[in-house]
Amino acid sequence: MVKPIRVLTFILAGVLLCSVVASAETNITSLIQRVGGELLWDPVLERGIVNRGRRSVVFQVGIPFLLKDFTEVTDIEAPRRKPDGSVVVSDETAKTFVSLFAVEQSGDSFSISTIIIDPGHGGKDPGTIGTHSIDGERLVLEEKDLVLKVSQAVVKQLKENFPDKNIILTRSDDRYLALEERTAIANAVELAEQEAMIFMSIHANASLNRKASGFEVWYLPPEYRREIVDPEQLDQEQRTIAPILNSILEEEFTVESILLAKDILDGMEATIGAVSDNRGLKEESWFVVRNAKMPSVLVEIGFVTNPGEAKLLNTETHLQKISSGIYNGLAAYIRNFEKSGE
Repeated sequence: MVKPIRVLTFILAGVLLCSVVASAETNITSLIQRVGGELLWDPVLERGIVNRGRRSVVFQVGIPFLLKDFTEVTDIEAPRRKPDGSVVVSDETAKTFVSLFAVEQSGDSFSISTIIIDPGHGGKDPGTIGTHSIDGERLVLEEKDLVLKVSQAVVKQLKENFPDKNIILTRSDDRYLALEERTAIANAVELAEQEAMIFMSIHANASLNRKASGFEVWYLPPEYRREIVDPEQLDQEQRTIAPILNSILEEEFTVESILLAKDILDGMEATIGAVSDNRGLKEESWFVVRNAKMPSVLVEIGFVTNPGEAKLLNTETHLQKISSGIYNGLAAYIRNFEKSGE
């Protein structure tokens, strides 16, 4: 998966991993060079992620397993730190490490197979409501209607341009869905080994300050802890390391979510930035974001409580520009995600 550049630091050339080792051991730096990979290192956890294309292998000092592509666990003799500061593995572990990267040559690669689009609110829940008098006429905007139109337009573009992907709309009409139902739809999707998925919830904003305006994209705060790995679904011998697996996968989802959020924000900036304020990337533990067990974001398309923005949101042209911006961001993310697997 993509490189966790937010939480880890490059130290390939650092003293931390470098030294001459005995013949029965392999220096992790030379091992990484052998497979042609790139190391991302967390000095606090003493954890490394080695990326080559879409293949990732995670190792950690003192932990007796390798984690391939954040899903497959292989038991090994634990990597250890020597007194001189270097990290080494046994020659047997080195062979296992190399074999995991050899699988990549078979032609398999990661792809985004499923995209979940979630229009917020619906039915008995109108979401935010903006009431205005514009040009002598009363204008009432309900969030549930606006986000459904935008979501349907985004889905239409996705299906036209990515016909091989599974595009799921959590609601396609004015019906009420509980928050738990929305994430349940996403979490129920089964993926093949080389497949990934993303979740995006679309909303409209409101404020007591009627001057507040603009669009923004939210992701889960990196410090928020959630359970992604269910110990009951692991083999008995792997259950003891479930917290470690969960931590690794959570870091990966966080980084993917940030990259996804940035691409969507850039896409919207290009289509509506001239008429709507770009409020940037935000962090918040929204229910649908924290309970979707995959990279997930929440998009706010504008403020229904701002008279000027409400007037724009009441036009099909502006809504189409919003949906095109969101689609362009999603498409950019998908291309970047899948490109490095070629």
